[in-house]
Amino acid sequence: MKLKRPPYPARLGTAAYFFIQAGHRETAIDHAIEVIRQDAARAMTSVNDDPIIAALEKPIGPWVIESLIQGAWMREYHEWEKATKSYFEGQHQRNGGSRPDWKGKIVSVAGTASHVERVRAQLAQFGANAPIAALDAIDAQRSLINSAKHEDEYFATENDYRTLVKGAADFWDALASQEEFTI
Repeated sequence: MKLKRPPYPARLGTAAYFFIQAGHRETAIDHAIEVIRQDAARAMTSVNDDPIIAALEKPIGPWVIESLIQGAWMREYHEWEKATKSYFEGQHQRNGGSRPDWKGKIVSVAGTASHVERVRAQLAQFGANAPIAALDAIDAQRSLINSAKHEDEYFATENDYRTLVKGAADFWDALASQEEFTI
């Protein structure tokens, strides 16, 4: 089996489509962070003459950005997970195969296979590859996200978010160049 684009001119379901969607989400977060920083700076100029209010106001901007990053970080991983499921289901369909079993047994060193390991298995079925560093970065962030959701109190940094976004972008970019054009 080979990675194939849907028949021209369809774009939905291509790696390029998912790459662009991830980029739109990143741009939205970038804009939101900038607006929050500008608003926080404006708020600080109005309270500079009152040290108590200034001390109360100062952490608000960073806290709002931290909350935004935390949600965007978790969302970005789950969007990548949903997109890869949709992508590989479409690839199987275009190749005349049946849908992959996302919950089936895959032997893993760690026990239950992660979604990233399942994606690696799908890549192997299609003779495709994605940068190892991208998949490793996505998997490391997946582990942190699961820990934050289920075990520890972990607050994502902007670097965590950027690492995940870059990993996803590199993943989709690599696949886009491997898809065969379909008339």
